[in-house]
Amino acid sequence: MSKRAKRERETSLRRRGPRREEQSVYLIVCEGETEKGYFDSMRGHTGVRIHTVHVRQAKHPQREWVLRTARGAGHEQYTDVWAVFDTDGDDVTVLCDQARRNGIETACSTPTFETWLILHLADHRAALGSGAKAEKVLQAHFPAWRKGRTRFEDFEHGFRDALERAELLTPGSDPSTGVHRLVRVILRD
Repeated sequence: MSKRAKRERETSLRRRGPRREEQSVYLIVCEGETEKGYFDSMRGHTGVRIHTVHVRQAKHPQREWVLRTARGAGHEQYTDVWAVFDTDGDDVTVLCDQARRNGIETACSTPTFETWLILHLADHRAALGSGAKAEKVLQAHFPAWRKGRTRFEDFEHGFRDALERAELLTPGSDPSTGVHRLVRVILRD
């Protein structure tokens, strides 16, 4: 072995600069327990840090409270701040525009978050009309599902299908969801 090759193999004792990549941290402000459960259980799968907040107010819809909570968060400590809420069939374009101006991304579902869960299991394009009907459709595909006990693991096998199916739906129509945009960011898909 030549002297040069030997020197190149030797370990340098000089201190190296930090090489740690900065980890992404996402704040997800959720309207319901179902959404919070889904994203909380995603933590172990993503390699990123997720902080979730469930806004609890007396009345539905709570989307204004979700956005108010997201606005009040310390944005500088998060890579992105997301608001996840149901449209319940209402036009939320103005709320979404207002959120973007405040540095908040939105992931709204029509009529409810259960639309996103259904897309993990089936290519559903027929109008759902209400959250109650969305829950019935979801339970028909997944009888063990219970509201408030949603875990990402229960739907993980179909999440890639859900991403593709959600992109085919017209935003703001019934059914539709923007949750696929958030999931793509979190999972870097």
